[in-house]
Amino acid sequence: MNGKIIRVNLSTGEIKEEKELKYPGGKALGYYLIAKNVPPGTKPFSERNKIAFVPGALSGLAPGASKVAVVSISPETSLVSDSYAGDRFGPFIKRWGYDAILIEGKAESMVYLYVGEEVKIIEAPELRGLGVYDTTEQLWMKHGDGAIAAIGPAGENLVRFANIMFDTERAAGRGGLGAVMGSKNLKAVFVKPISLDNAKVEIKDRKRWNDLRAKLYQELEERASPSLKTYGTTNALINSGRSGMSPAFNFSRPYIPEELSKKLSGEEVKKYEIEPERFIHGHSCPVKCARYVEIELEGEKFRVKPEYESIGMLGAATGVFDFPKVAHLIHIANDLGLDAIAAGNVIGWLFEMVENGETGMEEIGFDVEGFGDYNAEKKLLIHIAHRMGIGAVLAEGVKRASEILNRGGRYAVHVKGLEAPAWDPRGLRTYALSYATADVGASHLRGWPSPHSLPNDGPAKELVKSMIENRDKDALFDTMGLCKFVPYEKEEIDKMYNVIYGEDVPENIGWKIETLARIYDIMAGLNPVEEDVIPDRWWEEEKEGVAKGNKAFRDLQDFVEARKEFYRIRGWSGCGIPSEETIEMLGLEEFLNLFPHSLFQGDSKC
Repeated sequence: MNGKIIRVNLSTGEIKEEKELKYPGGKALGYYLIAKNVPPGTKPFSERNKIAFVPGALSGLAPGASKVAVVSISPETSLVSDSYAGDRFGPFIKRWGYDAILIEGKAESMVYLYVGEEVKIIEAPELRGLGVYDTTEQLWMKHGDGAIAAIGPAGENLVRFANIMFDTERAAGRGGLGAVMGSKNLKAVFVKPISLDNAKVEIKDRKRWNDLRAKLYQELEERASPSLKTYGTTNALINSGRSGMSPAFNFSRPYIPEELSKKLSGEEVKKYEIEPERFIHGHSCPVKCARYVEIELEGEKFRVKPEYESIGMLGAATGVFDFPKVAHLIHIANDLGLDAIAAGNVIGWLFEMVENGETGMEEIGFDVEGFGDYNAEKKLLIHIAHRMGIGAVLAEGVKRASEILNRGGRYAVHVKGLEAPAWDPRGLRTYALSYATADVGASHLRGWPSPHSLPNDGPAKELVKSMIENRDKDALFDTMGLCKFVPYEKEEIDKMYNVIYGEDVPENIGWKIETLARIYDIMAGLNPVEEDVIPDRWWEEEKEGVAKGNKAFRDLQDFVEARKEFYRIRGWSGCGIPSEETIEMLGLEEFLNLFPHSLFQGDSKC
């Protein structure tokens, strides 16, 4: 590890290099940097908040390793939050010899950051108000090719679920981190290309690395999922709908008959598929699951990269089962810089309010028919991004919106303020516990239990261990910068890391970082007993399909016992608080000073 951190202060204009060798990269280093540099309880839009761009330890070096972690305090949850994007941005930062870029302060006017042979802050008032596509094109015209992380109007207007778009089509979508950039008047980060041959990374054994890289690429390509290689993630609604795990109609009808789900299937997407023109996306990836489409709709021709989550949430969750229209909604959301998951969630929630007669044209400002209203959804995306009318309420996220309007809370589907993604847990035993205990809130990337069974098939606690094992594997991938769809075995990751850095992968990365996040978040105000929970919707029984009669847990006791089992395995108290012994065992002693000693005094308050 180079251990080189670039610290950028937008308030003073100071840019300096620092060293940090304790954590390898990605999620692990990003969480550590925020925990060390941002006091717990810092407001997300405060100048004291910081945002870190952290490539994985293997980003740009190993096959299928392209991820960059973006870590900050989330405007949705006020907790430490991470989101990831693939392709060129992370690898280029890594190849320039930087293990992280940590950005603090606030510029007086709109700026962007340039990273290459030098790092500099460039004033750019002309970029204010532009969408992601125009912003990216202007920077490419000015500097030539490069990897770009940019925000749209949603980020500038501090929409709490604004995202960060990379090279127009890749997103660090969750947690509202685009709004953190907007609060700092940071419109974009431009990273100049640098080849693998010229990478400023110290590789211990270059010959072994080259040989191993070529061998792994071939083996991973052979093992990759045929469905992913054919459809990418775009065919997942068939599976989620069949198994009663879809988000359809604001999670009210998670089973979808195939004649309906086929309208948003991978086969439907392939009718519009094209090859990208500007550069080869996923060049180093042995799976190459990215799919791009070109569509002409209502006299407008556009290109976009759909994924299951954006199809599921802007389509199925809002009741729009027409792929060209859903692709257009994705294109609009990307340009505005909106998290497609959260946007679909909050619009689906509003549509259900309309269906139930709890709101209407007088409050919304224009006519909304309810589920399936494509034209209303288009308007709402724009109104949200610009905080116009009802959009100003929805821009606060589904939790706050239900509180502001003082209704609809029973079908506001979120955990800790983060909107649920496109997987309903009532079709998979113990999966709801993953949502309930995830550090960021409702994330589908915090561990899947196995084997697959329904909640009514047995106690949820039986599958907690498998969920934790999968969560820790995900954390390892996020630390290394690996895509979760690349079928690496842990031994292969260990070998690649050792060949490059001449040392072993640190032990217990997932456990350690989750415990660090829990320490930090408790001191920021998290109450685990009250907030490690699931929304009301998932306590309702599924009404049809294979999961008919299932709730997320068999009953409340089933949930409580599963949560206690999770805490026990993690070495936390029954209140969800890491024990002093666990903190010390994981090497987190430097954070003990954040904890008042009274927190270690048993479970009497649980």
